[in-house]
Amino acid sequence: MGRPPLPLGTSGKVLFATMPNGMVKARVKFRDHDGQVRLVSKTAASRAAAERALKVELTVRRSPGGTGALTAGTRVSALAEAWLAAEHGWSTGTERTYRSTVRTQVIPAFGRLCLREITPGTVNRALTRIAQRSGSGAAKTARACLSGMFALAIADGAVTSNPVRDAGARLTTTAKKAPRALSVEDARRLVELFHSSPRAAELDVADLVDWMLATGARIGEALALRTGKADGRPLLDLDAGTWEVNATTVRVPKQGMVVQPRTKTAAGWRIVAVPAFAVEMVRRRLASPRRPDTALVFPTPVSGTLRDPTNVSADLRQLFDGFECEACDGAGVRPVAGGRSARCTEGPWSWVTSHTFRKTVATRLDEAGFTPRQVADQLGHANPSMTLDVYFGRHVVSAEAARVLGR
Repeated sequence: MGRPPLPLGTSGKVLFATMPNGMVKARVKFRDHDGQVRLVSKTAASRAAAERALKVELTVRRSPGGTGALTAGTRVSALAEAWLAAEHGWSTGTERTYRSTVRTQVIPAFGRLCLREITPGTVNRALTRIAQRSGSGAAKTARACLSGMFALAIADGAVTSNPVRDAGARLTTTAKKAPRALSVEDARRLVELFHSSPRAAELDVADLVDWMLATGARIGEALALRTGKADGRPLLDLDAGTWEVNATTVRVPKQGMVVQPRTKTAAGWRIVAVPAFAVEMVRRRLASPRRPDTALVFPTPVSGTLRDPTNVSADLRQLFDGFECEACDGAGVRPVAGGRSARCTEGPWSWVTSHTFRKTVATRLDEAGFTPRQVADQLGHANPSMTLDVYFGRHVVSAEAARVLGR
């Protein structure tokens, strides 16, 4: 009976030989993860140096990924780099969030530890500190990043279990506020305020508000509204009264604002029916002689470039705060010490945000008898439960939605 083979990922006895030039070669038989036994060798000026170099090489080869792959001795910082470099299909915003979290939370807490040293207890203690220092939201994002990183380590054979799954840190959050939507009367009054406001006219946001209330689109999706075609189909078919929601606006480092050719999530792609009043509004904008030379329907008023959702949200925020507010006389801000100004939140519309429009659309459709699945399709949600939990207060969505959301 022959000698049993070496176990996978192990080596035999190290042998040494002195070369004619005086250098020392350390060599050993190593059984790779494909079952093949290979001779691995390293040469150095001394026996000890050659042995050290050989051990380093064997440590790398003990992973099924081969040279440069992850091992139990890999530091978490190296795992983080490998995870961020892998292809995940993230949106630009998600990638930006994860990269920031890894840089500011995960690496400071775990970066110098080896994978074999990470235990559920280590994870619990670090996440608890992150929650105390930066809030439970930051800790939850860090946990998601760390769990994804260890999933990659498991796939690469560096570890056999995910310590994040077994970590029992309770990351408490503040109680969720009940969804709040505009009533029919509130929505009508708010639209009147936007269309009668000189500041809103200067910022050119009244039509944008109409569009979001007509479709339930996210602000980034609305700002990405443009003419043109995709796969031979018009993105915005005014004759049919439909809009293919297939993009959003994002800010990319070193590039500026761009139209991301996909929505926030895979479920966000949809074709929605557009109410007649919104179709006519778009026709009017496209036919305006003052319209900049651009395919965008809601570009910046002067330059005709892509708008930043963050800046537009800030503009809307100040308008909401100022509408019918006696405390700030409609300015939306109030003076504070040091000659600065601060947000005024005493107005009757200060609770409204651009996302309130999505909740309003969801509520209108719910009140009209639409199913949770139909409402989720209108908003671009994968799961109706998201629509039910957060917003109540595939393909072409029911045309009845356009009638319900019309004026």
